Amino acid sequence: MRQQTGVSGSAGRGRSMRTGGPVLGGMVGLVAVMVLAAIGSVLVSSVAAGPAEAAPIARAAVPATASHGYWLVGRDGGIFSFGSAPFYGSTGNLQLQRPVVGITPTPDHHGYWLVAADGGIFAFGDAGFYGSIPGIGIAPAGSGLTPSLNQPIVGMVPSADGRGYFMVAADGGVFAFGNAQFEGSCPAIGGCGAPARAVVPDGSGGGYWVVTKWGHVQTFGNAQNYGQPALQDVQVTSAVRTADGRGYWILFRNGVVYRYGDAPSYGSLPAGSTPGYDIASAIFPTANDGGYWITTAAGAVYNFGDAPHDGGMAGHHLNGAIIAATGW
Repeated sequence: MRQQTGVSGSAGRGRSMRTGGPVLGGMVGLVAVMVLAAIGSVLVSSVAAGPAEAAPIARAAVPATASHGYWLVGRDGGIFSFGSAPFYGSTGNLQLQRPVVGITPTPDHHGYWLVAADGGIFAFGDAGFYGSIPGIGIAPAGSGLTPSLNQPIVGMVPSADGRGYFMVAADGGVFAFGNAQFEGSCPAIGGCGAPARAVVPDGSGGGYWVVTKWGHVQTFGNAQNYGQPALQDVQVTSAVRTADGRGYWILFRNGVVYRYGDAPSYGSLPAGSTPGYDIASAIFPTANDGGYWITTAAGAVYNFGDAPHDGGMAGHHLNGAIIAATGW
């Protein structure tokens, strides 16, 4: 189904927000939105390379420079900035309809988007607002309203130039806004075998991968399948591509990292690093793919390769678990 709609929204209804410093709410002008997926009664449901070898983990703080930084985001939308990553705003002081599930930066790192489980988008800094699922009148999953999402949104990524973005729902339904190019979704092919955990764009701008909670990688459009893990008894929490889009890393909740294509191996978390609820929640690489960071739900940040340690939230009180992170 291809559908192009003009919509308007606000920080309350359309779940969008623009800031130039302090958090500001306001009416969002008419935007062109491309939504390609399945929902409620509009109805759309929404050779393994082995784990990366363990490597020493540098925990000593490195002075921040203009070349690196990162953001951690809590379930409540609270943002924690480290290194040279500026704070552009958060939803930590708002009462959200559904919790925040992801963060993704703009290409120049001068802004970021937050996405909530209902498909609400919050744009900060120079991040553009290109539409949201509530903004086109689609209710959250489980709301009992019509139309509604079949499953909640679990993540988002920007298009190649940052003038659009993709969202993915737990059923693998993909939603494309702005200039993001829709290339298919799991419900349209009969499912992807398990709930989705991430959508990852390839380097062509015309394809993406949907990664499920057991590590299955489903390709759409131009995306090439570089491999996937054998069936695991631990769930995937995060996946991210290399800078050129010719490889990707997949992170499991126990901190084990699998790498495919041209993604280098820098290591996994030591056994026992993620006790109880403190799961490994996100992985994100440095700008040159020379290393990556892994974050945990309690706010610990582990650095690998040439990724410097700019700080973390371990040992600090958090209103919500760290559910996502990004940086460069």
